[in-house]
Amino acid sequence: MKIGFICVGQMGRHMARHILEGGYELVIYDASREAAEYLLQKGAKWAGSPKELAQSCTIIFASLPTPKIVEEVVYGKNGLKSGWKTGDIFVDMSTNSPTTIGRIAKDAKAMGVSVLDAPVSGGTTGADKGTLAIMVGGDPAVLEKVRKILETMGKGIFPVGPVGCGNIAKLVNNYIALITNAAIAEGFVLGVKSGIDPKVLYDIVSVSTGRSWSLEQMPSTVFADNFEPGFKMSLGRKDMALALTQGQEVGVPLEIGTTVQKELDAAIEAGCSEKSVQAVIIPMEKKTGVKVRTTK
Repeated sequence: MKIGFICVGQMGRHMARHILEGGYELVIYDASREAAEYLLQKGAKWAGSPKELAQSCTIIFASLPTPKIVEEVVYGKNGLKSGWKTGDIFVDMSTNSPTTIGRIAKDAKAMGVSVLDAPVSGGTTGADKGTLAIMVGGDPAVLEKVRKILETMGKGIFPVGPVGCGNIAKLVNNYIALITNAAIAEGFVLGVKSGIDPKVLYDIVSVSTGRSWSLEQMPSTVFADNFEPGFKMSLGRKDMALALTQGQEVGVPLEIGTTVQKELDAAIEAGCSEKSVQAVIIPMEKKTGVKVRTTK
């Protein structure tokens, strides 16, 4: 059985590699053939379009950056929809709009194709190590058909409800993480501006009630003046917008998120779009005239 994978970029290249190393015959498609060379050299096969991939594979995974690109891959010229066959399974591992993936699932069902939304958490490190958390929305029976493949990429598979619920769970997670990240940035700017050494402040918060995953990243990111993207600012901004839209659709006001969205916008305007989300601290530092660093 051939397994297809679409988009082998920062996350997808690792996820697809784990499928290949799991002993599956892998066919890949990416908008950039160059991005796929790493996997092609390891034995993966190339498809010239999503349509060609769908024609040759029964199960297809995708890890794409935005809902718009997911739609293009499915509905565009030579898209998946033009190559789908009855009995196929499409697993969208992108962080997507619940509304968008719901529409895709409805259209696919009319063609006899099953859809799962299965976004992941764990960043590029988790993707590389195969330890991602995978939140799956869709038919449990379909999940069981692809579970072994998902387990090559992640250690935690979480069924969360119908199609779309995977992305709702992911957006809630990222909403919380992005807010926490911004709060830590503000807090450390406040502390350093007020005269506290950032390392001392870190040691205190690490054993106190302010500790979090976002705090744990500080020594290797902000303190080291390292903003190489594990999770790009532009993608964080996209996820926050999706979470706020979901809030509007179900009538939940997300006032804290609206404020953090402005902080993300400020970082993007400051040229940090391709930096990590930890770079949200940079405009704050510029405003206050301090830098939260421990490097000499």
